This record gives sequence, C-alpha cells and structure tokens, in this order.
Amino acid sequence: MLLTTVLLVVLVVIGIAAVVTVPLMIRSTRRQVAEPDAAPGMRKPIMGSPAQVWVSRGERVLRELGATLGENAALHGVSADAAGVVAELRLTASQVAELDHALARIPVPSLEQERGELAARLAESAGHPAEADLARSHDAVSARLAAARRQRDQRDALLAKMQATVTELEQARDELTELIGSTVVVDDGSTEPATAQLTGRLDALRQGLVEVRQASNPEIGRGGQG
Repeated sequence: MLLTTVLLVVLVVIGIAAVVTVPLMIRSTRRQVAEPDAAPGMRKPIMGSPAQVWVSRGERVLRELGATLGENAALHGVSADAAGVVAELRLTASQVAELDHALARIPVPSLEQERGELAARLAESAGHPAEADLARSHDAVSARLAAARRQRDQRDALLAKMQATVTELEQARDELTELIGSTVVVDDGSTEPATAQLTGRLDALRQGLVEVRQASNPEIGRGGQG
C-alpha cells in the first residue's frame, strides 16, 4: 500500500513538472525564432570585409570608452554619443553589405567582353535586319555595367565615410582619456567646454554617416535616423 502511494506521488510530481516545463520550452523556442540575431531585412557584412572591420573597430572603441568613463556621470553623455555613432556604423555596414550582394550578381568582366563583341557586331550589321536587336542587347549590357559602376561608387563612398568616422572616433577616445585627468566639474554638474566640444564632434560624426547613407539610399537613410 505504501509503495503504491509513493508511486502515485512520483507520477503526480512528474506530471506537474511536464505541464510546467513543456509550455516554457515552447515559449523559449518561439522566442528564439522571433528574436533573430539581426533585425529583419538587415544584411550583415561578410566577416573580414572592410565594412565588418570598421564596425568591429568602432565597437571596440565603444567598449573602451565604457571602461574609461567608469562611474564618471559627468561624461556619460559622451558615451551615449559614441553609442549613436556605432549604431550608425552598423546601419551603414548593412547598406554596404546590400551593395556587395547586388554587385556580386553582376559579372562585370564577362559583361565588358560581351559589350565589346556586341559593339563589333553592331558596327558590321549597319543597315541589316539584326541591327535593331543588336543595339537593344548592347544597350542592356551597357546599362548593367553602368548600374554596377554606380553601386561601386556608392559602396566606396560609404566605406570611406566609415573609415573616417572610426579613425576620428578613435581620436576622440584618445582625447577623452587625456581629458579625464584634467576635467573639472562645475557646480551645475557640467564639465569644462572641452567635453562639450568632444560630444559635439561625436554627434557630427553620427550625422555625417546619416547624410551619406541618405545620399546613397534615401529609404535606408530615413530609417537610420529614427
């Protein structure tokens, strides 16, 4: 009788545990599906690519700033501004990744060869029935090459802005490290003008990234400012 009672208790406990655990497991699984590593629609740059390297350097600066500032509440605005710069770097890197993806689908060397061959055939077919169709093919190939050129220019502009932003962010980090030793906090809790200049420059870096992304892709630019 006692053994039967014990077995019943064990079975009840196991049943209760299953009722509690299974829904939690289901919710955990759903949460993992609903919360991907990156925001929907945001393409990540390839590991080791220039865009990924610049983002990585920016994130390292942000971590170092956090460690340097510590409990210095008077300078926490600087850290917030730096975080804004890094957030823009990530958005810009995503746009670079989109451009790289698009460029990878345009076989530029083979298209250049094809355009040359079409140009030669077009010259030979002057006045012949095939001339119109050869001209259409030549125009289509030329348009694809022009699109690739525009996308390369956009990507290069974004990468150049990312590089300038990160190197200036690193400069700001070094200046802040030097500044902390001489910063004087006045009665209202603010710091000397040098800190305000530093935060202003960080904000300008972030705004510069926004403007370049808007020039390359207005839709992405507006989304990055939100």
